[in-house]
Amino acid sequence: MKLLQKLFSDRGAREKWDTGLIWFRLRYLESGGPTRCINLLSRPQACGRVALYHCPGETVSRLHLGVPEAHVRLLQRMAADFGFSLKPKLTDTAIPTIRRMTAVTELPWQTAFVAHIVNEQVFISQVEERDSSGTYWPQPAPKEQLKAVWQLPDKPPAGLSTQPDWDGRQPSENLIARKPDPQRWPLGRTQTGIPLQTEGRLNIYGRQEAVADWLVHQVTQMVAVNPANLVVIDGIGDLVPKLKRKAVVTRLLGEQVAYVDIDGTSLATGFNPLTPVLGETEAETTLRWQHWFEGMNVHSEGIALLDQARQAGVEDILSLRKWVKQVERMGPSTAVTSLNMALSRLMSSRVLREWLEWPVNHFDILTGGALLFAVKGTDWARQQLLRAVCLGAVNVPNIRLVLHGFPWSHGAVAQLQSCERLCLSNAPLFDRAVIVLVENHVQHVAGLAQRFQADDMLLTENMHLLGRGEGVIISQKEPIFITWHPGGEKGNSEEIGSFDNKRLALCSK
Repeated sequence: MKLLQKLFSDRGAREKWDTGLIWFRLRYLESGGPTRCINLLSRPQACGRVALYHCPGETVSRLHLGVPEAHVRLLQRMAADFGFSLKPKLTDTAIPTIRRMTAVTELPWQTAFVAHIVNEQVFISQVEERDSSGTYWPQPAPKEQLKAVWQLPDKPPAGLSTQPDWDGRQPSENLIARKPDPQRWPLGRTQTGIPLQTEGRLNIYGRQEAVADWLVHQVTQMVAVNPANLVVIDGIGDLVPKLKRKAVVTRLLGEQVAYVDIDGTSLATGFNPLTPVLGETEAETTLRWQHWFEGMNVHSEGIALLDQARQAGVEDILSLRKWVKQVERMGPSTAVTSLNMALSRLMSSRVLREWLEWPVNHFDILTGGALLFAVKGTDWARQQLLRAVCLGAVNVPNIRLVLHGFPWSHGAVAQLQSCERLCLSNAPLFDRAVIVLVENHVQHVAGLAQRFQADDMLLTENMHLLGRGEGVIISQKEPIFITWHPGGEKGNSEEIGSFDNKRLALCSK
């Protein structure tokens, strides 16, 4: 105790120890593991003491754990061994300055406090403490209290628990899936196993990896029900290749599913961005070409030439280049030069040129199947291919369009307004869209909660706890938990499961 008295009474040593702490947000499901871990670290052979900061709330409490930097890796290994969660402290969370510490046997969880665990003994300072008199170092507990054992709450409240609290919220009747409907978007299941689906437009927000994982489940189930009129456009390359490995998709490749991965390892099979799509008139095809080249900043006079090219029998990129060169021989002009520059830039990449030189129409499969298209939008030319597929898909009647990693612009948003069945990841918010929030970066959770749920503290906390394959659907301003894990457990959700009438009856009560 003399050593501790010297440390705590030495202002320089005290400030050095406080400023050198690395703080984490602590959550757990069972109290025994983290309590045991903190006690072990508080012994002289380890840290010597561990700091805790607790801030209660009306709906969500917070508990932070601080250790010296040298012991961070040890703490993280112990967290994995003892089964509790550690997340970095948010930058806007300030740890209060303390003045006086008192030995206790139980921590006052109803109030805010800063505590130090020293050799398994607890010393606290109330955050509201204003009196700067007295000593800083901890006074030893009375002998009759030495055998008392402190512990974290056995039943952690919201904010301290790794288990989300959804307050028994049930989905509205219009979201419940009585049977699989190919014209609606599947959304997984509730905590009680009730399958959900929605119609219209869907906006998904979250980490890129989490969104891709969520979409893999959704698209797989859509293909299993009915692949017709489904187009998936992947501008990152982490969605479509995963879909190809799903048994439901693999069985239909070449027959009811067209797979195009321009940056994949397979050989080029060809792609024609100018091909007419199902149900498109010649005038609509020409208008689509014009929209596409307008996005490439082609001069307006060059855009006007596209109608002539269409009437001259042009049907693909190679024939368009030949036609432009013929027109150029008749005399150079701003229109020809602008159009020729865009085509040359589009064909400058060897990889893209190999695909465009073989004008294969992949849209023809949409009469009864799905198109899965992937190209990493890392440069201008690749982004133009993404736009070309999107413009073609919009003109297909009754299309179901999934856009992931799309290069958004004001023009792209305007051209999609006529499409009623849209599923968009990390995109501008579309009118009448249902919102799905999946696993997010810590720094983005608060902003999303503020945007969609007016800073609802419980929703913010639950979003911090989302895992892969889990999300929150916000329909009619009500947040509902959804998961792709059958029965709330991780497992194979590749096939559509049976619809349990008992679960549906529970939800309707």
